[in-house]
Amino acid sequence: MQKNDYINNVECIDYTHDCQGIVKVDGFPVFVKNMIVGEIGDIKIIKVLKSYAVGRLLTLHQTSDYRVSPRCPLFKQCGGCHVQHLSNEGQQLFKTNRVKSTLKRIGHIDIEVQSCMMMDEPWFYRNKVQVPVGMIDHKIVTGFYKQHTNDIIPYDTCFVQNDESNQLVKRVKELLNQFHEKPYDKLTHSGNIRHILIKYGYQTQSLMLIFITYIHKIKKIDKIISILTKEFDHLETIVQNINSRHDNVILGDEVQILYGKGYIEDHLLGNTYRISTHSFYQVNPIQVEKLYTTAISLAHLKKTDTVIDAYCGIGTISLSLARYVHHVYGVEVVSQAISDAKENAIRNNIDNVTFVCQDAGDFMVDFTKQNKTIDVVFVDPPRKGCSTKFLEQLIELSSSKIIYISCNVATQARDIAYLSENYKAHYCQPVDMFPQCHHIENVLLLERILLKY
Repeated sequence: MQKNDYINNVECIDYTHDCQGIVKVDGFPVFVKNMIVGEIGDIKIIKVLKSYAVGRLLTLHQTSDYRVSPRCPLFKQCGGCHVQHLSNEGQQLFKTNRVKSTLKRIGHIDIEVQSCMMMDEPWFYRNKVQVPVGMIDHKIVTGFYKQHTNDIIPYDTCFVQNDESNQLVKRVKELLNQFHEKPYDKLTHSGNIRHILIKYGYQTQSLMLIFITYIHKIKKIDKIISILTKEFDHLETIVQNINSRHDNVILGDEVQILYGKGYIEDHLLGNTYRISTHSFYQVNPIQVEKLYTTAISLAHLKKTDTVIDAYCGIGTISLSLARYVHHVYGVEVVSQAISDAKENAIRNNIDNVTFVCQDAGDFMVDFTKQNKTIDVVFVDPPRKGCSTKFLEQLIELSSSKIIYISCNVATQARDIAYLSENYKAHYCQPVDMFPQCHHIENVLLLERILLKY
């Protein structure tokens, strides 16, 4: 097999982790974007590597019942939504099977996986919009980077971002052009506007606009603020984040409040949360309520329980747990998130949660030295999963249950394999937090294995 070979009548038999179709040519795997299991078509080989090749789909002779026309006209160019060509049922099947196969392959866990919990209306759900700013034909454009490039694909409507944020991005772009502001240029380190970031409170309908800039001054910013606040009734605050770095980190450390309080609020499972520039808040508020409700129900909590919420962020899980248990310890390494978490506890009159700003592994070391009893540990780490130090101390702590929430099933499976001599997986529920994308959130109940003597 060589690059530019044409191969006819190949059948898609499986998916990669990111939902590329897999076909076999004389036993050699070829990954084909936007091809669905069961489909037969012609492909062109565009890359040949040692263990696999990459093909481009040219023609389909047999299509899947799960194939639909992508709603977004930029679907193939943008790459932000990976599975728009799959129906809701097709996405559910892919995500459920991916969780099951990953747990078995990496974690050696053969467990019944519940059908992925899907979203009733899987469009316009994201409450966070983060778009780069660039220049095309002497005009500022906003959009998303084309996959594996620094080229911006301009758009006015993204079908997974909430619609009011779409409208605000569009209007900001018009005003930046009107007042002759310049985007930041990565190559020359000139210009100013790097990104536009918008956060939206789904329940409160509050909008927060953040200009991420290279320098401190934004041209005609007073006029821009005056126009935007008159046109957008829900725009509660406008912030400038200054980032003078020359790398790919999006947010800088310096924040200036230009209008309003510098934060917005939203409601989740009966509690109110402050959302600031740097704080993490789940991007799909409808599905996150399903996710947390599922996680809490699996724990079978009692009023006498003491619980740890590791990697707690701004405290959304910790404060949701508080009403069910005696005490919650929330730990998070990001100081701004812990500051927000403490404010959220005060705002919601919750006094049985202790928030600690510390590395989760170091916290667990200190905690186990105190010989305290913990009944349940909730774990919701970043994509890289848990550190070995954390997992070692988790075993040492020996809580009766672990509720492991993850946005990366591969690292979740790896961590569960590490715990497998001490904990057994009993229940698995994927949740579709990211409709139209290949990403999956997964909840697993682990129970301590009681040793027999």
